[in-house]
Amino acid sequence: MEISVTDFGGAPVVLAFANDWTLGTESRADLDSIRAELRGLGAVLLVLSRKGIWSFRPDDDFERFATRDDETDREIARLAAIYGVARAADGRHAPTVLVLDSKGEVRFAHTRERDEDPMRTTLAEALRTAGRALTCRAPSSVLLSRRELVVASLVGGFALAFLGCKDKNAPSLPSPALSAPVRDANEIDIVLHVNGTDHNVRIDPRVSLLDALRERMGLTGAKKGCDHGQCGACTVLVDGRRVSACLTLAIMMPGKKITTIEGLADGDRLHPMQAAFASQDGFQCGYCTPGQIMSAVGLLSEGHARTDDEVREEMSGNLCRCGAYPNIVAAVQLARSGRREL
Repeated sequence: MEISVTDFGGAPVVLAFANDWTLGTESRADLDSIRAELRGLGAVLLVLSRKGIWSFRPDDDFERFATRDDETDREIARLAAIYGVARAADGRHAPTVLVLDSKGEVRFAHTRERDEDPMRTTLAEALRTAGRALTCRAPSSVLLSRRELVVASLVGGFALAFLGCKDKNAPSLPSPALSAPVRDANEIDIVLHVNGTDHNVRIDPRVSLLDALRERMGLTGAKKGCDHGQCGACTVLVDGRRVSACLTLAIMMPGKKITTIEGLADGDRLHPMQAAFASQDGFQCGYCTPGQIMSAVGLLSEGHARTDDEVREEMSGNLCRCGAYPNIVAAVQLARSGRREL
């Protein structure tokens, strides 16, 4: 057995050296949360443990990649040697998270010197932390590529899951040196009016509105699903009309009023469509929900689709893998009626 990054279809591969980790501590809700978070990241996780090797893809459950035997131990040792992961005399490796690109090159590495209390957080919690890190690390002044942002935020989450939270009394570990981002000569400065606020962003003219929202402004409510305008997960409103943000160039948007899911609620008060979705249980995993809600808001403002069949037709560009369509139709009709049933 020999593990290669080419086995995973060119996706980024996260190698997590976690000595005593084993499958079984995560609940079904945790696994669903992990799946929903990883869909947008597109990375594959390999957990390398003394109890075996497990793999996890964004749209699947954990699978045992290899059981513990001498061959598995040798493969883990081989990977550790290739990537410089320290190994103690008792066979335990330094708890380490590595992110590899499609060529097997290390894009980011984090090692914890001590192996104390390595599972203080679940994988689901770690992924939520990664999502927050992505939001916090995407100001307009930091011009990183989408892959660099994904790598940095993903590692931040998994480092917490496998390496543990840092003790206040523990010695500080040196942070890897980061080179200053290189500004492309083709990039231009534009102003996008999003959710009532002007945002100054520097972008390449080829950047989509979706990537500008998510990676330059930290507005991650609009999801990247198919990235081909076929699933509707990225739906936002532009001057009140529904658009697929993944197919819309950000450079075309100055002077237009853009509304995302983050701009619907009035403080703590939900928009009537958000309240209707919650009342009618119009979502399950939640990944498509922002796009569904934005499309439904646009639908009502257009004055179309009064019957259930018409709603289905007008919402046909928004796909739901969980199959919550009857509840989505009910939520749209409830919002149309002006009633609140929370």
